[in-house]
Amino acid sequence: MIKGLLFDYDDTLSDRSMSAYLYYCDILKRLFPDIDPASAELEARAQQCMTWDEFGRIDKAHVFEELKAHYDSSIDVEHEKQIWYENFDRFQVVQPGCYEILAKLKKEYKLGIVTNGAGRTQNAKIDILKLRDYFDTVLVSGDFKAAKPDPSIYRQAASDLKLECSEIAFIGDTFATDLLGAINVGMMPLWFCYKKECATRYPVKQLHAFSDIEDMFLIHNEWNK
Repeated sequence: MIKGLLFDYDDTLSDRSMSAYLYYCDILKRLFPDIDPASAELEARAQQCMTWDEFGRIDKAHVFEELKAHYDSSIDVEHEKQIWYENFDRFQVVQPGCYEILAKLKKEYKLGIVTNGAGRTQNAKIDILKLRDYFDTVLVSGDFKAAKPDPSIYRQAASDLKLECSEIAFIGDTFATDLLGAINVGMMPLWFCYKKECATRYPVKQLHAFSDIEDMFLIHNEWNK
């Protein structure tokens, strides 16, 4: 019986791709004020930034080093990197239906967040979207000193919820961290593949929107039978 749900933050609770895209557009308008912000040229640079960004799994210095090499040798890479981490929280976009469905889930399940990243950055992103009140525990790897897929951060979340790992489903977008760690401690893995099918041969259930979570745990409620 599933009694608790743990969520990743980036690209699960948040639409991280849209957040990053909006922020890169804002940065590019500042760095290249002579380019029409509605032009194909600025859009092309924004899309290149998204490619260099590698879904947020690379040091931001890489993105600004590429911008410097391709477009403007005067870009101060370390300065731009610092600005990114200080301001990315202002560009957060929540997943459609997130608030409404979390409010419903909270009445039936214990809820938590387990996210990798720096404590200040991740906590700021969670707070700017006003998500904290929906959750019984929030664990950020930078504060906890262990990151997914390390089993200890999953077990701590289970302890915080006063549940066994087998009573928890973990919902996340990254197999190598979110799901691998969940599988290794005996949690139910659910792959959040927003607006797409994730290519895999592994037998894991994919969810594509918060409405899928609602359908699985509230409408059909099959895991509480």
